[in-house]
Amino acid sequence: MILQRLTHISGICLCAAALTIGCATEVVELDSPTASTNVQSQDEPVYEVPANATLGELAVILRDEMGALSEATFNADRNAARTHLAAVNTVWSLMEPLVVTEYRELADQLTYDLRRIVELARSAVDRNRPADADKANLFLRLALDSLGVK
Repeated sequence: MILQRLTHISGICLCAAALTIGCATEVVELDSPTASTNVQSQDEPVYEVPANATLGELAVILRDEMGALSEATFNADRNAARTHLAAVNTVWSLMEPLVVTEYRELADQLTYDLRRIVELARSAVDRNRPADADKANLFLRLALDSLGVK
């Protein structure tokens, strides 16, 4: 009976230790943190996209830039990550009204999903979180598949 109680108590202690020690996220700041706003800072590069780009062309650019952002974040190249994030922000600002126009009934859900993906990319760069950049890249592929972009 006492041995059984000690087994239960030790099992509970091990579970509690595993939960408290578990998977904590470590954020490593390589540079000084940047403000998380939509306003472009002086350090953030300007990215230009053709004004007459179609939704498909913008989606391809967004996909490529998100992949490059993920790779730059993984390699801890903060300047390249910021450059690709500027491109993502610019492309998204041009892409959002086209999604609304093209997918009338589905636009709310699609823009919501894409906004969340862009916010995840911003978080990845602002907080230096390569996993967020990778998730944004993977989720973007799924979202673009729903738009019919390969």
